[in-house]
Amino acid sequence: MQKGKKVLALIAGVALVFSFVLPAWARGGGEKGRTWEYELELEAGLQDDVQQDADQEQERTRERDREREQIKVKNGKSVAKHVYRGVENALLHVKNPVARAALTAILEGRSVAEAVYEAKAQLDTWKDAEEIVDVTEQLENAVEADTTLDAATRAQIKKQLGMMYFKAGKFKDARELLEDVLEEEPDDEEVYRQLDQAYAASGELQVKVFIKGKALQFDVPPRIENSRVLIPVRFLAEGLGAEVNYDNGVVVITNKGSTIRLAIGSNKALVNGATVYLDVPARVVDGRTLVPLRFVMEKFKAKVDYYGGSNLVAVQPL
Repeated sequence: MQKGKKVLALIAGVALVFSFVLPAWARGGGEKGRTWEYELELEAGLQDDVQQDADQEQERTRERDREREQIKVKNGKSVAKHVYRGVENALLHVKNPVARAALTAILEGRSVAEAVYEAKAQLDTWKDAEEIVDVTEQLENAVEADTTLDAATRAQIKKQLGMMYFKAGKFKDARELLEDVLEEEPDDEEVYRQLDQAYAASGELQVKVFIKGKALQFDVPPRIENSRVLIPVRFLAEGLGAEVNYDNGVVVITNKGSTIRLAIGSNKALVNGATVYLDVPARVVDGRTLVPLRFVMEKFKAKVDYYGGSNLVAVQPL
């Protein structure tokens, strides 16, 4: 009887051991049998996760674009999409915090003028010329694309951008912007001073004449004699809206009821019949008659400013 109990206990113990060993063995064998299937499923699952992440990122990008468009519409802006792309690219390289704030203002749909003045405020301490150029180019694009700006505001913004280009040593770009400003604001003396500096910095020292903000173009260049600027009379008259005639070696200029008679090579002139003496007489150069610019302009009641950095002359008819 006692022996039978021992046998039963032994059988129960063996059964208990097998109850643990067999499932473990089965699982091990099963995993070996399903290894390639499991790996394929795992790989597919990972690919699904990667694709899902990519889809989510694209959706986030589209959402940001929609938000920008909504902000742009809300603020009345009409800045083209290529401007936003350019600004985003510039932000990858720009480190100056104020410059970044200016570019970010564009992305957020805030006033272009606000963005420009934010950047301009940092200009005195801004040392990275390439960075200044990057920011200025993007702001210039934004100004051109923003149809909500009135002409006067656009001109003032361009003046600030011209100063930024000058700071970065991009004198040609500075001149082009400042000359655009003069067409809208022909009596802005600050712009003439800046333009004079930009021409001087780039070594362009030939005489330049602006009448009512527009640069005159010459086939025979003006010249300076005895500190007086001589200019081809025909181009001067066209810029002023005057009439020019010739009478036996005498140049007759008529404008708004006044008449000036200049004899070639003579220091005497007649202004409305009265004799006036000249510092430099009229003369003929390469088939063109050159006359003293200041003398003629002031006799026609025009304001003449001379900027000696680059020999720039600004004429404002009164």
